[in-house]
Amino acid sequence: MRKLALFMLALGLTGSAFATTFTPNLVDKLNSSSPSELIPVMVTMQQQAETDLMQSMTLGLDKRATRESVVGYLKDMAENTQGDIRSYLESLKNSGKVSHVYPLFIVNMISLKATPEIIRQLDNFPGIDNICYEQESFALAGEFTPVGPVVNGYDGTDEITWGLTDIHAPEVWQLGYNGTGVLVGMVDTGVNYNHLDLTDHMWNGGTAYPNHGWNFYSNNSTTMDGYGHGTHTAGTVASDGTAGSQCGVAPNATIMILKVLADNGQGSPAQCMAGLNFAVDHGCDLFSMSLGWYASLITPPDIINFRISSENLLAAGLPGAICAGNEWGSYPVPNNVRTPGRCPPPWLSPAQTLIGGISNVICCGATQQDHSIASFSSHGPSTWGGILPWNDYAYNPGMGLIRPDVSAPGVGTKSCLNTNISGYTIMQGTSMATPHVAGTMALMLQKNMSLTCLQIDSILEVTALDLGTAGKDNVFGAGLINALAAVNATPAGVNPNVTITVTPTGSTTIPASGGTLYFSITVHNNEAFSVNSQAWTEWTIPGGGTQGPFINRNLTIAAGATINRNVQQNVAGSNPAGSYTFWGKMGTGFGGTVYASSSFPFTKTTVASPGEVWYDNNTTYGWDDEQVTMTVPQTCSLSEAYPNPFNPTTTISFSLPVAGKVMLKVYDVSGREVAKLVDGWREAGTHQVTFDATGLTSGVYLYRMTTGNFNAVGKMALLK
Repeated sequence: MRKLALFMLALGLTGSAFATTFTPNLVDKLNSSSPSELIPVMVTMQQQAETDLMQSMTLGLDKRATRESVVGYLKDMAENTQGDIRSYLESLKNSGKVSHVYPLFIVNMISLKATPEIIRQLDNFPGIDNICYEQESFALAGEFTPVGPVVNGYDGTDEITWGLTDIHAPEVWQLGYNGTGVLVGMVDTGVNYNHLDLTDHMWNGGTAYPNHGWNFYSNNSTTMDGYGHGTHTAGTVASDGTAGSQCGVAPNATIMILKVLADNGQGSPAQCMAGLNFAVDHGCDLFSMSLGWYASLITPPDIINFRISSENLLAAGLPGAICAGNEWGSYPVPNNVRTPGRCPPPWLSPAQTLIGGISNVICCGATQQDHSIASFSSHGPSTWGGILPWNDYAYNPGMGLIRPDVSAPGVGTKSCLNTNISGYTIMQGTSMATPHVAGTMALMLQKNMSLTCLQIDSILEVTALDLGTAGKDNVFGAGLINALAAVNATPAGVNPNVTITVTPTGSTTIPASGGTLYFSITVHNNEAFSVNSQAWTEWTIPGGGTQGPFINRNLTIAAGATINRNVQQNVAGSNPAGSYTFWGKMGTGFGGTVYASSSFPFTKTTVASPGEVWYDNNTTYGWDDEQVTMTVPQTCSLSEAYPNPFNPTTTISFSLPVAGKVMLKVYDVSGREVAKLVDGWREAGTHQVTFDATGLTSGVYLYRMTTGNFNAVGKMALLK
């Protein structure tokens, strides 16, 4: 693979003491550091992913299979090329000379901190392209001093914020789309996950990630936001208004915390890429990233690695809303847009007549309430001319790359306050515009989870309100996003295969004075993956018409899992007389798309206001959303393959009491690996995987599963 010319400069600066893989900024740092100082570095391998290969290997696969295939390919490459370096660093973990080791696969690199001695030793390992000093700097793109009236973090007003109405989000909620089932990674300063508007729809990472994500700055599980930026941006994605003000575009989306910056807004590109690595490995559907590095604070290797990561995330199908920056007037074009916002989009508008490569980045500018551009919002074009191996989007001569792609509200933006769980504050910046775009993407994905990055970007751009110069331009991009138009333009997706059954468990005749209807609800997920859905009850009244929802729950149902609840429904004496049909339904929500339904009839002779409770084993459930994975096993287990003996396929089952990283491999009797069946995060529950031995010879094979401290081996015989 390539060796970048800039790294040749390092040899000239240092003589024969260092090889060409040390960047100039690292050379300076090594020469000025004490022997015990831990220096943050990024070790990038020569071998990187081949875009054409990823495209060919995923041709014809659905979105889920595409991600698994791409991630598997990237992980294998990283394991094969980083192995010796990882082992060396592991041997030093208790020496005090190495810390914060984080191997990545989204770019084939390792982020770590090490003493000058260890860093110099790394240059003895083959296959390294460069080692770069990862100097921390302020990376946020928002102003955090409130610019509106705030009393104790809360302005006393209960409302839907202006930004949401400006992009027509409330009209989308009326269609039944509110972000249910969509997991959004917040790449930021952390999130106050106790805020009342967010706390009931945070990602459940199990015991491994008890605080809904990970801290990549400190390499620990402390994800609380001590700065305020991340809580504000998370609120703009998913605040549900519990504390008073409705701030979230997708108020029922699930938030994963990817804390990549310190509580002072400082951080490095390597920490940011580690967060993106985690997001694609743990099932995020999209990410919101209101940060970036402007021209003078980022090195060429960082720029290159951001584009590599953006291209690999595109191949894996993970779109990102990323800010353009607040540097208009501070840096001249084509260096006005921050990295990685300067990376190309998934879809090239017809206005982009100079064609080049694409990536997963949807770059966001900021607008004001009067639809003018914010004075700080960074402008394009950007360029990748002269940056190998791409050398595309030449500028002057050449039009460069149009940046941003779209714009969204970013001035006087009200959202959640990190220091008060019922508080709000007002901020501004392209940081505040970006989560408006991310929230809109979540609404689109709820309607159709199979949308590709290209489809999401193209729909956002085509449906945007064109502002400024006609067509896509370097101020507004394609214009102000319109969530309603974008969701209406999104084709309907394939509904998940789920079933719901409501069955009466008592009398279906209600007396004239009113009474109680007793019944059970059973929900089953027939898919081989977890499904997020609303489940609710309603009834049709005599003479037509619908009342409800009486019960309305947000469920996360593990693959193959069954949920059962014994329920009672009060029927008041004032309800109309006649024949009713009682319904249990699953889908995007009451009044929205229905995935599955079931019903039974009952009769009554008068009228009432319905009341309701949900019982299970004599326990009354409240109204909070509920994450349920029923029939979850109590211990890890690996079942015998079935059939066994087999020809040529067999099924292997395993069970997990909690979510975790699982490895399941097949070996021949000599110990040679012949297949990798599972390598990644799996949710709690029972899972099945098929082993296809076509191409293998008859004989005995072993299969081995590892997860956490659990290790088990099974035996199976292939008879042809």
